[in-house]
Amino acid sequence: MAGRLERVRAAMRAAGVDALVVRGTDAYLSEYVPEAESGRVWLSGFTGSLGDALVTHAGAWLFVDGRYHVQADRELDPARWTAVKSPLGVANETACAAKLAELAGALPPAATLAVGYDPACYSVNGWNSFSHELAGSPVRWVALAPSPVSTARGPVAPTVTGSGRLRVVDEATLGRTVDEKVALVAAWLATKRADALLVTKLDELAWLANLRGEEMPYQATFRALGVVTPDALHLSVHVAPVTDAVRAARPSVRFVDDDALAALLASLGADGRKARVALDPASVSAGLRDRVAALGVDVLAVASPVVAAKAKKTPPELAAMKRALRRADGVVAAAQAWLTEQVSRGERVTETGFAAQVERMFRAAGAVGLSFRVISAFGTNGASVHHPPSDEAVIRAGELMLLDTGCYFEEGFATDLTRTFFVGGPGDAPTPEQRRLYTLTLKSAIAGMTARVPRGASGAQIDGITRRPLWREGLDYAHGTGHGVGINVHEAPPSIGKTATTTVEPGHVFSIEPGLYIEGVGGVRIENLCTVRDDPAHPGFLQVEPLTFAPLDGRLVDEALLDAAESDFLRWYAEQPGSELGEEVTPRSAVG
Repeated sequence: MAGRLERVRAAMRAAGVDALVVRGTDAYLSEYVPEAESGRVWLSGFTGSLGDALVTHAGAWLFVDGRYHVQADRELDPARWTAVKSPLGVANETACAAKLAELAGALPPAATLAVGYDPACYSVNGWNSFSHELAGSPVRWVALAPSPVSTARGPVAPTVTGSGRLRVVDEATLGRTVDEKVALVAAWLATKRADALLVTKLDELAWLANLRGEEMPYQATFRALGVVTPDALHLSVHVAPVTDAVRAARPSVRFVDDDALAALLASLGADGRKARVALDPASVSAGLRDRVAALGVDVLAVASPVVAAKAKKTPPELAAMKRALRRADGVVAAAQAWLTEQVSRGERVTETGFAAQVERMFRAAGAVGLSFRVISAFGTNGASVHHPPSDEAVIRAGELMLLDTGCYFEEGFATDLTRTFFVGGPGDAPTPEQRRLYTLTLKSAIAGMTARVPRGASGAQIDGITRRPLWREGLDYAHGTGHGVGINVHEAPPSIGKTATTTVEPGHVFSIEPGLYIEGVGGVRIENLCTVRDDPAHPGFLQVEPLTFAPLDGRLVDEALLDAAESDFLRWYAEQPGSELGEEVTPRSAVG
């Protein structure tokens, strides 16, 4: 890592910059960037999905939120890197801006700090917000393409870890055809007096085309760029081959290349009028916005209609998600049973070994890939919210095991489920403290899964309802309560967190995942996916409805801590339909 830092610093000197921001995302603004492609991973060694770096000629900092505090300490070289740990609610960009302001403030009068950045790695909104935080500071921004990291590293080929193919999804399971989705956008374009909508988010392109990809880890998307005009979806697929079979299945999609898309945008004006191209500033990069503007078109920065339409699942989409979730419930239940049996027999199983077994079980159940890296955290490692599994951590009886995992089946929607369970056979019993921590977390999960809120309520209100049982005990967790789920395992809207402002609506799918994390002791997290439906007994209100029903570990439930309503919920939970994999895999009980 020392050699890499010095090469980057040499490239910084050549570019004339004093500092360089290295983001954890890529040109598609993806959350899960393949590690082999990530400049931040290459430079720092930190493999978490979120975290930005700042490098000067004398120092290097990594900014992470509450999910990655422990992981940053474990993966960074402390001789070269400083982990800046932000509390919940403080964005990494805000922490980075504060450090830059500190560095700039230490300069002599009239001096400025030249800061390099890659405009392809910031959304328009993200860049505006980040740069605004340093308004008034003696900072001079220098857009660098390629970045000094790219210069120092050299060319990197796109990662293809799956079959690399495009997969056609049966449109009957999605509720809308491509033509219907184009018509939805066309009607919106008319209201905005725009000629086209530029789309760059990969899950939005997958949704529009009713296609999925198998080319990147933890994603069902494919690298591409798209433009929607009133009559068609124009799609440039960057890596996956577009076969004759795909073209035949999607005749209304016009498959082109990036140059053809640029020519299309430039040609849309009529009668001497400039073309008006809409783009979503929350998802289109600042660099791409500038390149589109350079085509001589008028750019309209406005929220895309695709975001809200994609978030509200149609009844067929919701049915498809429920099928996938039932299968995932069964795999997680079977994985817990497998681990308990192995440990009881005296077999040596590590965190990485268990994670690999979980993936094998998903594949055997028909999964085409994981929706995120398996979080397999044993004992004290559970205190790290997104603990990367270790081959040195051997799982033993008498401790808690935290398993957070998800996958994609052929439906093309992500699953996501967390279960904490006690490792041990009939002769082993959890401690009173293990039962207390688990039951308090369970009470919090039940509060979220039974929440009733008025229509128009925000995710922040469900977040507060969920945290209330823990707040009563003076406890809390340093992450949001939940996130939207769809084609990606993390998508918004909705968002369930302390600062969430968007409303929750019928058709939204989101997680409820409270937790407790105590360094040196361990962690407990319980996660179920949910939706909301109109509450017929209370007009004007919405009722949270769980969608996942994997068994809970009854050995860890202290019934003395439950009230009557919580006990009633667990009895109801036990009566819900089990996994599609059958009784022998998924017990038909809430706790067992």
